[in-house]
Amino acid sequence: MSAPIISVRDVRKQYILGAHAPRTNSLREAMATSVRRVFRRPAATPETQFWALDGVSFDIQPGQVVGIVGRNGAGKSTLLKVLSRITEPTAGRVELRGRVASLLEVGTGFHAELTGRENVYLNGTILGMRKREIDRKFDEIVDFAEVARFIDTPVKRYSSGMYVRLAFAVAAHLEPVILVIDEVLAVGDAEFQRKCLGKMGDAAHEGRTVLFVSHNMAAVRGLCSRGILLDRGRVALDDSTERVVAAYLGAARGGATDPNSWHYSHRGDRIAVEQVEVMANGEPTAVVQSGDAITFRIHYRTLQREAIGADFSVCVLLYSEGQRMTNLWTNGPLGRGIAAQERGMIDCVIPKWPFRSGVFQLHLYTH
Repeated sequence: MSAPIISVRDVRKQYILGAHAPRTNSLREAMATSVRRVFRRPAATPETQFWALDGVSFDIQPGQVVGIVGRNGAGKSTLLKVLSRITEPTAGRVELRGRVASLLEVGTGFHAELTGRENVYLNGTILGMRKREIDRKFDEIVDFAEVARFIDTPVKRYSSGMYVRLAFAVAAHLEPVILVIDEVLAVGDAEFQRKCLGKMGDAAHEGRTVLFVSHNMAAVRGLCSRGILLDRGRVALDDSTERVVAAYLGAARGGATDPNSWHYSHRGDRIAVEQVEVMANGEPTAVVQSGDAITFRIHYRTLQREAIGADFSVCVLLYSEGQRMTNLWTNGPLGRGIAAQERGMIDCVIPKWPFRSGVFQLHLYTH
């Protein structure tokens, strides 16, 4: 295996709550610093120390597209700033092998008083592009950003969407070895987000490495082959995208993420339901997403010998927030049930899960 293009070893980043970085570039700042000294807090204590990153380690191979997910405050943006050399870690080591282009905040590297044209050259230069390279790609950048009409207007008059379109276009056309993208794409409209995801997909197909932070799990699943879940500054899970997204969604909703951690069973007079499995796209899960192919697999056995061969029907009902969303019945020949076996299995298949975000309860009836 080749050497990792990104190597992160035990990276930690500490902030002191309530602390101010000393700045004395002007008389006003010097006076403010003097006042703060009078009311200076005691030295940092465990109560005032905040570890935004706390022992993060992982390797990323060339060409991998990795989604970094986690709740707000988990350390995602801090990690990207460390990888982009915007901030230094308190401890640990980061090794990057290749040119990095980062888009972490709207207008990063832009000057509000300069025009869009001037900022393309300014931002391109900051990201490591030569003027000849920017000249060659300028029209392509402007066309991608769809701001040709406003390219000679100061960017302070741009909307946030125009800002981010131009910033992403510059970063994406830099042709970096490593592309780092934060949640900033959420500012753009749906059409532009689609273009951006397509551009990042192209970068991945060309063998570039992409790190993508987003709360849009559909985008993470569609783009990334690997996921890293951060929780309180630590790597909680580093696995396939499906497993990481399931863990993130399950934790966010306070539900079980392990399909083996909950069971459903019911014993009637003639039929016993021994287990109900939930599968998404063929894999056991406790978290499903819109568009997934869902299967409820019901395992049963008959309790009375004379019940074997009798008509047997199952109804699956789904509730959300107390409202019944749907009920699904087995459908045998001529509308009758199916013939009960001594032990059997029934699959209730929903080819494309149609519901939006929420917590659902499954009710099961046998007849």
